[in-house]
Amino acid sequence: MKASTKIARGSADSETPHRLRIRSEQVRILYDGLWLPMVSAVLVAGLLVASLWSVVDQRLMLSWTAAVALVTLARLGLAWCFQRKAPPAEAARRWMIGYAIGSTASGLLWGACGLWLFPVSDSQHQVILVMALAGIASGGAVTMAPVWSVAAAFLIPTLLPLSLHYLWLGGSVSLVVAAMVGLFLIFTLVVSLRWNRILRDNFHLQAEGEAREHALRESESRYHTIFQASPLGMLHFDARGRVTDCNDKLLQITGEAREHFLGFDMLESVQSSRVKRAVQRALSQGEGYFEGDYSMLAASGPALPVRILFSGVRDSQGDIVAGVAVVEDLTERRQAEETIHRQAYYDALTGLPNRRLLSERLAQIMADTFHHGEYGAVLFIDLDRFKEVNESLGHSVGDRLLNATARRLTELLRDGDIAARVNSDEFVVVVARIKGNRQQVIDRVNSVAERVMSALSEPYHLSDRPLMVTPSIGFALFSEEESSATELLKQAETAMFQAKTEGRAKACGYLPSMQTAAVWRLTLEQDLRQALEADQLQLHFQPQVDGDGRIVGAEALLRWSHPERGMIPPFEFIPVAEESGLILDIGQRVLDQACETLMRLDARQLPRLSINISPRQFGQPDFAATIERCIERSGIDPWRLQLEITEGVMIDNLIETVETMRDLKRIGVSLAIDDFGVGYSSLAYLKRLPLDELKIDRSFIQELENSNDEAIVQTIITIARNLRLEVVAEGVETASQRDFLLRNGCHIFQGYWFFRPLPFDALVAAISDCSSTA
Repeated sequence: MKASTKIARGSADSETPHRLRIRSEQVRILYDGLWLPMVSAVLVAGLLVASLWSVVDQRLMLSWTAAVALVTLARLGLAWCFQRKAPPAEAARRWMIGYAIGSTASGLLWGACGLWLFPVSDSQHQVILVMALAGIASGGAVTMAPVWSVAAAFLIPTLLPLSLHYLWLGGSVSLVVAAMVGLFLIFTLVVSLRWNRILRDNFHLQAEGEAREHALRESESRYHTIFQASPLGMLHFDARGRVTDCNDKLLQITGEAREHFLGFDMLESVQSSRVKRAVQRALSQGEGYFEGDYSMLAASGPALPVRILFSGVRDSQGDIVAGVAVVEDLTERRQAEETIHRQAYYDALTGLPNRRLLSERLAQIMADTFHHGEYGAVLFIDLDRFKEVNESLGHSVGDRLLNATARRLTELLRDGDIAARVNSDEFVVVVARIKGNRQQVIDRVNSVAERVMSALSEPYHLSDRPLMVTPSIGFALFSEEESSATELLKQAETAMFQAKTEGRAKACGYLPSMQTAAVWRLTLEQDLRQALEADQLQLHFQPQVDGDGRIVGAEALLRWSHPERGMIPPFEFIPVAEESGLILDIGQRVLDQACETLMRLDARQLPRLSINISPRQFGQPDFAATIERCIERSGIDPWRLQLEITEGVMIDNLIETVETMRDLKRIGVSLAIDDFGVGYSSLAYLKRLPLDELKIDRSFIQELENSNDEAIVQTIITIARNLRLEVVAEGVETASQRDFLLRNGCHIFQGYWFFRPLPFDALVAAISDCSSTA
């Protein structure tokens, strides 16, 4: 049983859905048509038994009747189960086998009737039997025609025994009847076969129709799913341009309700003539296109950037009967394009135009200025000491400072002027259409530069205390004489560098001679980079002596021996190093060489060596750690190394300066204030600093004949003595200067009266001479 079930399942699995559908329909008709034949068969059986009761063995008739009743009940029960379960198409074969077994059993019983209940001696009752079997066979041929094999399995057992029985009886009449019954059997089989073919054709047509209908529904479902799930907006319109359907994406794009779209006339009510022409082209030529800003339903609605492709829908004859539109929302693309444009033409931090946009607009302004016969000006602005702000207070404060600067510049602009950020801390202001002669224009531009200087020099409240930053400004005029925006920007930048060279916080107008200075400056920077690589920067040492002429220390002074220009003084290349950032590499080189010098000379030969520290180097976050690593690497005593800083270091960042100096004191190095008295001298900060020494600037020493300078020097010496600080006088060049200093309590000197700066070997020799003299 299990094996047969598996075989049935296997064969069912191998059949196509189309064949399964036909077989299922055949089985359904067999079972649906079973009730009436069964009732008719019972009635025929009852009438037959009643008519033959007197001429046939009654026991046989009762046995046959009981068998017919049992088979009939079994078949009706099977039909009841079928109707109740409504089995799937895959189970049709099993139900067909069950039906075939029942119909074959019925056929055998009716065939047995032609053998067992045959009234041999009574021809009238034979006619009744023949008519009964013929009627049963005729009904079976029709009702079982959906499956011809089942019909044949019923008809042959029903009529063949009767024909054989007549043939067995012999005689002319019996042979004729036998032949007639046989011919009737063939006739019913043929009729049943023809009915079977007709039904099968109908089944095939029905199955194909249902398959096509199912495929059509699936196709419509897929299209509807695609229509609704499309990432693009879609709508259908008829031949008159009226919207018949739209998907959810279109509603999402437009923000409109579906009922507002349905019935909308795209040829009459549409607001855009371009859209109307596109719809007309789609309905007449098959396609139309629109791209631009469009308000879908009403002129008062929001205009959306969209791309719409209209296509005509053709019927089987090729005529356009409707249309479809695909709507793409270009808002994100437009935003992306605007973002790309903004990134390409505007500074991301401040929102000001960048160098690229500045160049384009400046060229336009220059052309407009030339057309009107007027002047214009370019102001190139650089924030002084901005790098120190970044390094000491952090980039976040630096960014806020740049934003605040951008706002202040924007507030100063007139209509038609431009402010742009072209580099880290560099800004450009273009002043357009200035009327007057050249001198009047220069005066007006100087006035603008002063306003910019004043606005940018106001305190910035970005942290826990006000931040003071000054600008250096260079400007260049333009009129019909100027050739290009690029050249004009270079001229203004050159003037800005000149302002920095003259001491910062200034405004300078461009002069042709500045270009030569700028080229020289650039060349010097290039040579300075090569000098670092070629080790052309060397330390010379100027000894410091006490009142008895003994060497008690020295100051390391940087010298540059250029292979072509010879010795270049520090006041020429140090400003270039500070502006270019090379001062950090130079400062590290000086520190390394100073520690190496102290390694080569013991404390008895050279007790202390001083080196100058630039403000930018001092402001590095890891400055104290760098000093400590260098001392540990060289193995010298920390107190032998003295660091000289200028008063300018304390102006903006006193708290950070004090913390760094305390870190240095914990390491053990000595600290001195260089050029004391010429900068931001204040006892308020001086008493807070962990200093060891003050150095009187050479400018006061050289003018000691002046009573004012004498008083200043005496005051500095008194301050140092009261603060318990060592005091050193720089630039001592005469005996009278030394004597004055000695009388007033200064006992350490440095200057040409004693020694000029010496290379290392000369320093060693000088130390030896002083030792032998002592």
